[in-house]
Amino acid sequence: IYPRRPGLAVAHAESRAAAEAALHDCTPGGGTAMGTWLERARQLFRELPATGDGGGWVRHALLLTDGKNEPGYETRAELQERVERCARAFACDVVGIGDAWETEELLLIARALGGGARAVADLTRLPDELASLTGRAAGRDVTGLRLRLYHRAGVRPHSFEQVHPTRVALHPGRVDLSGVGTGAGGPVEEYDLGPCGQETRAYLLCVGAPYDPAQLGKELLLTEVELDAESPAPLRLPAPQPVLMRWTDDPDLYSRLDPQVAHYRQEEELHRTFEEACAELKLGRRSAAEALLGTAWRLAAETGDTAMQEHLRRLVRVRDSASGRVELRDRIAKFDVEAARIQTSTTVLPGVHLPGPRPPGAAR
Repeated sequence: IYPRRPGLAVAHAESRAAAEAALHDCTPGGGTAMGTWLERARQLFRELPATGDGGGWVRHALLLTDGKNEPGYETRAELQERVERCARAFACDVVGIGDAWETEELLLIARALGGGARAVADLTRLPDELASLTGRAAGRDVTGLRLRLYHRAGVRPHSFEQVHPTRVALHPGRVDLSGVGTGAGGPVEEYDLGPCGQETRAYLLCVGAPYDPAQLGKELLLTEVELDAESPAPLRLPAPQPVLMRWTDDPDLYSRLDPQVAHYRQEEELHRTFEEACAELKLGRRSAAEALLGTAWRLAAETGDTAMQEHLRRLVRVRDSASGRVELRDRIAKFDVEAARIQTSTTVLPGVHLPGPRPPGAAR
């Protein structure tokens, strides 16, 4: 729509006015096919040079939709394929306007493209929402960061995921197995992080190692995690962090769960419970849905997820917060259910109950 010639435009007062005029000249038509919009964004970002001032371009798109994909224009399989082609090419935040959009489609795009998803029913709030998303994207001005995981010989990586601010399974962009072949070490995995700013991200790593009785009681290094940057700009990066463990035959120690891991497991249980409640609501089983929403309320309170509690208040009346006793509201808007489902794509950081010094012999 704007600019008339293919390509990107520099944002300033004159170009904004021209873009607004171009929008007013449009005649709405056709159907929703979000994958084609993403493909177009990928083509536009590909025209940018590989590097720029400050070490790299921040490639970010903002997708707004008031509807869902229509099979006559794009199937779910076609959307999935196009989203996968756009992965790691740019980041994308997604905004659903009204209540005619499909939650699964918005979350598919946001998770694959490293963005967030939001739902807006009140159009008067839309300018502020877009300004907030754009400002946050502009603040992520550090590019070329990657996490490198050096696994020791014999260590088997099982999974690596981001657990805050959104929960996303991560897949390595590069894997070096040269150390495995020679027996000198384990695999080395690299994960591209996308644009970063002043923010906190949390990750959960799961690895396995063969049990050796001779190592009982000894602290062992399994993996070293390093943050690296390809940018020529000077950055103060944190020192590499070791992933340590200690074999023990004390059941009190090996059955103990790290409080931070327990927090994110509880968040996962909250999100799973809420999805089960939504399924019961769709089937008209209000009693089952009410019980599950009560459990979701209790879990949200325990994890400190106040945003999720606000969404739940639109669905239930809380009778006893501590026990999770709630009463389903008589009338529940579709938007309130789907907006809460969007909220479950995010997590909160653990509160004040963080792990203190570990007792001697505790597993890590």
